[in-house]
Amino acid sequence: MSFTNEANQIDVTNSSPESNYRKLLILITILLIILILFQAYQVFTTTQQNKLAEERALAYQTRVDEAQELVSKQQTLILNMYDDYEEIAYGINVDRIVEQQLIATEFTLQALQVLAIQNSQIIELLATAP
Repeated sequence: MSFTNEANQIDVTNSSPESNYRKLLILITILLIILILFQAYQVFTTTQQNKLAEERALAYQTRVDEAQELVSKQQTLILNMYDDYEEIAYGINVDRIVEQQLIATEFTLQALQVLAIQNSQIIELLATAP
């Protein structure tokens, strides 16, 4: 589309091939910048997610180690309880079967309490697994 003016013969066109090429390059540049920003955002979020997963795994492993240590102590306690039970229940100071039954019941209760603690720890670990 061209306009001519009688006094100043000016030729105005809507677009030239060089102008279209320049606009296309600008558009491609903008799209590339957007793509680079999007990729940078993805790398950032992936890095953050990996750090969070590592922190969770470390915290979980710490809890597992603590639970293993406690279970080991509790197993030693149970073995000691059995030795103590045999010594007390079948020792010289026990004269009647009723006393033996009472002592056996007390030690059974203690062992069940230790097992209940272990079960609650296992459930807690399973509930918080990463």
